[in-house]
Amino acid sequence: MPTLSTSRCPASTISPRKGPDWEPDSTKCKSASEMQQDLHALKGVTDKIGIYSLIDCNQAETILPAAKKAGLKVDLGIWTTFNHSTLQKEKDKLTGLIDSGLYDDNVIGFDVAIYMYDEFVADTAISYVNEIRGYLRSRGKNTPVTLADTVNVYSAYPQLVDAVDYVSVNYQSFLYGDDVNESVANTLKDLKDLRVLATNKGKKFVLVETGWSSRGSQPKVGVASPADQAKYFSDLFHATRSLNFDFYWYFAFDTDFFSEIANDFGVFYVNGTLKRNFQQLTIRQRDPRAIRNVGSKQLLSESEDNVSMSSKSKDWVVQEQQVWFFDSATQQVRSKSSDRCLDAYQGWDGGIVHLYRCLDGEANQKWAFESSTGKLKHVTHKGFCLDTDPAQNNKVQLYGCSPNNANQQWSVINPANI
Repeated sequence: MPTLSTSRCPASTISPRKGPDWEPDSTKCKSASEMQQDLHALKGVTDKIGIYSLIDCNQAETILPAAKKAGLKVDLGIWTTFNHSTLQKEKDKLTGLIDSGLYDDNVIGFDVAIYMYDEFVADTAISYVNEIRGYLRSRGKNTPVTLADTVNVYSAYPQLVDAVDYVSVNYQSFLYGDDVNESVANTLKDLKDLRVLATNKGKKFVLVETGWSSRGSQPKVGVASPADQAKYFSDLFHATRSLNFDFYWYFAFDTDFFSEIANDFGVFYVNGTLKRNFQQLTIRQRDPRAIRNVGSKQLLSESEDNVSMSSKSKDWVVQEQQVWFFDSATQQVRSKSSDRCLDAYQGWDGGIVHLYRCLDGEANQKWAFESSTGKLKHVTHKGFCLDTDPAQNNKVQLYGCSPNNANQQWSVINPANI
């Protein structure tokens, strides 16, 4: 079965720290050999890493050659505020990296991040992006440059999308207190408008920071456990792969100098060993499928957690809403666009069919496709099938299974063949 090592994490952020802020660099910063060891371990699960600053622990100078040696591409980041001197310090280090030859084509992206502000100033943020991009171009570097910030900032200032080469947002479902069973669904919902805007403007979309802790407790956050961490990773992996955008996992390695819950976001333990929950993680293949009704020739579709029938569309957003994944292990039918599952909780004629957070053990989400008859049968509500009612605008419902009923006959096909 596919594992994390064979499926590959799209990317991960990495920190050069092994001690708290107040310690001197000699004790708070990892050595070059320690960073090299970390990066060799990371190569076992990913091909890309990201860093947040060039100057903190002089990490860019250490990580760039070590990453190349390990076979990892690097997304560089700079840590600034609305005080321009913070940008200049990072830019001065950038100059040194280029002058020394450490900055080369192994750098795949450049993230400008602005922290510690009471009020976001879009014009200043855009000027930072333009300044870094202009400098890189003047030095013959064509690295794409972006602003790494929250979805709320990008949504409030849509002009940022035009200013960047690609859209880079951070989103921490765990910190919002989400149930892990709908954390990815909530993530996709909150990111969707921005993802659509970016895509329609021809800009790549990247989730530059997201993660889940495996240990500890804190009010108003998600449940920190190895099982929940692995589930969030697995669901996110499937969703982002199907929607064709990458995520950077926060962080690669656990730490031991923060609070317990903040220490344990890593894929690896502090000692560099892959965590047991990730060693045991199986990432099953999910093949996309369209579900077409034989009678109406329309496609099963979702929108805002509602299920309906719609015709084939040229709109890429609608096309996403018309794709589903059948999970043979859990017997669930999962929406590509929302990461929620087909659910029927009323076991009678005309019973409601809708989308609900995916719960592996939820009896209302168990379905079995019978290829010989084309029926999508409900496993729990025996004798009931997925049905459409032409008299009610092809309403999707649960109804008693009956032979040769076109309203209950479905073709499950590759979306590319619609």
